[in-house]
Amino acid sequence: MTTEHRRAPRRKVVSVDKVGKWGQVQYLHVLECGHTESRKRVARTDEIACAWCLRTDSRNDDIRSLGTPLTAYDDGPSLVDEEIKIEKIRATLAARFGVPTDAVGLSVEDAAGSLVVKNCVIYLSSSDVTRLTSPR
Repeated sequence: MTTEHRRAPRRKVVSVDKVGKWGQVQYLHVLECGHTESRKRVARTDEIACAWCLRTDSRNDDIRSLGTPLTAYDDGPSLVDEEIKIEKIRATLAARFGVPTDAVGLSVEDAAGSLVVKNCVIYLSSSDVTRLTSPR
């Protein structure tokens, strides 16, 4: 038994599952807290120490001490609709040239509350150039 298990809170065993093949058997003890303890033998008592409860409690204390700033950011429904429109333009251009959407670069500018496409760059591979320039 490790030092961690000595300090861990004791939890009631809900069920025990046998996992593994001969010579490599592990007994998974499902505890009332929801954690699972793995042991080489079945526990003889109805309560065993839950090291995971100890680990999560110490980790929660660390996380709480960091503190998280609350950010209230709402860009509104209009900007979301504009971004969807821009992505549809990107998808249309990608489909017309037969390239992935990652190959289409749009330069967008905010003009009086709406997004406007200023220019576009389409990256073509050598096979794309050959495909587009070859006579049909």
